[in-house]
Amino acid sequence: MEAENLSPEKSFELITDIINQARSRFEENGFIYMFWGILLTVTSLAQFALLKSEHYDINWYPYLLMPLGAIYTSYYYAKRKKKVRQNQIGIILAYAWFTISLNLMILGFVFSPMLRENSMPVILIVMSLGILISGVAIKSKMLLFSGIFVNIAAFVCFEINWIYHPLILAIISVIAMFIPGLVLMKKHKKVLKNA
Repeated sequence: MEAENLSPEKSFELITDIINQARSRFEENGFIYMFWGILLTVTSLAQFALLKSEHYDINWYPYLLMPLGAIYTSYYYAKRKKKVRQNQIGIILAYAWFTISLNLMILGFVFSPMLRENSMPVILIVMSLGILISGVAIKSKMLLFSGIFVNIAAFVCFEINWIYHPLILAIISVIAMFIPGLVLMKKHKKVLKNA
């Protein structure tokens, strides 16, 4: 079987189509951004409340919901995978987020005692990479700016008392995850309505 030679125009059209398919699938998954935005907001506010009430020994307990969130996310994507065939960009994003999520959990649950008050800034730096990669891959300026915002906030956290880090995470979760997820979902529904 001979390989088909594509003209530059056809190659560009094929690449654009792949990116648009990935963007469309990702916009459908705006729900997952909203889900994680809410989950992170609730858990970080719960941690902040525990810290303020001087329950230092159990302040991290709310984050035990994170593995449950990861299980739900895996179930959600496995269910969707049966309905929608993923293209290469979608596959790359899935592996990138899997790796980033795994690293976030390892940092939070295993290395937190070593990182101490620097845990949250390091976690936010890693999280910002996932958001930036997603923004670049699907050509979403909103996600790109969200990733930059999270990255800047991470470095600001190094200068803020660690007891306020969960409060900062709650704010970041709303601004950089929930709102972009909501916008992406609404945008996708509008595209479907007009199609």
